[in-house]
Amino acid sequence: MTIKNVIFSLFILAILAETVFSQNCMDTSCPGLKECCSRWGFCGTKDEYCGFFCFSGPCNIKGKSYGYDYNVDAGPRGKIETVITSALFDSIMSKVESNCSAKGFYTYEAFITAFKSFGAYKGKVAKREIAAILAHFSYGSKSFCYKEEISNERYCSKSKKYPCEPGKNYYGRGLLQSITWNEYYGAAGKHLGLPLLKDPDLVSRSPEVAFKFAMWFWNRNVRPALYLGFGEITKRVDCRECGNWRRDDTKNKVKQYIEFCEMLGVTPDQGLDC
Repeated sequence: MTIKNVIFSLFILAILAETVFSQNCMDTSCPGLKECCSRWGFCGTKDEYCGFFCFSGPCNIKGKSYGYDYNVDAGPRGKIETVITSALFDSIMSKVESNCSAKGFYTYEAFITAFKSFGAYKGKVAKREIAAILAHFSYGSKSFCYKEEISNERYCSKSKKYPCEPGKNYYGRGLLQSITWNEYYGAAGKHLGLPLLKDPDLVSRSPEVAFKFAMWFWNRNVRPALYLGFGEITKRVDCRECGNWRRDDTKNKVKQYIEFCEMLGVTPDQGLDC
């Protein structure tokens, strides 16, 4: 084989490798902060990725609506400290097993402080949304049992704006352990005024930071889709859970959402499935 043929073969392999990675975004999510995963498994920022056929990420789906019964932001409302009282929070956390690494880590004070640091939660909020948040937080941390992923991969992508720090890994930590990659840690740190790119372990050391980190992602990626139903926002949190091979995960999260709705005295929306 000539050198020219070798170079051409390597070029083709590089293209195929990139395509394979792109087609896996429904399993691994897109590493870029502004990238959307299309329903065909490709990552990108243009309308064919973030428009009508967007599967997950910062989808541009304005104007799409299924009505009141699908709206997670509808129904009875109240201030966060009256919707989730200290006694109710302690009751939820009392179910965490004693051998869990996060036993006693997630506190009520950190929960309230984190919520009130975002403008959307300084007034009255929908109880449905709080139930949805608790369902995702509970599921994302294995019923508030863990502070970080068991599998601690690097999750480092090339980024001029948020380059990886030497020796630092950007795997999932805190309450939404689907939040991975250096770009997300960097953007969250910039918004929160925290050195999360240099010190990602801060999320698993401070309960307040853990809640703020998760709430930053929720406000940025999830909250804009509340009116589309619980199923749609599940895709925003972790698109992998909507695949056929993880249907049991989706069902378990829906079950938790319904349980938290009952706990807060509200009916769940009708858009449960993704």
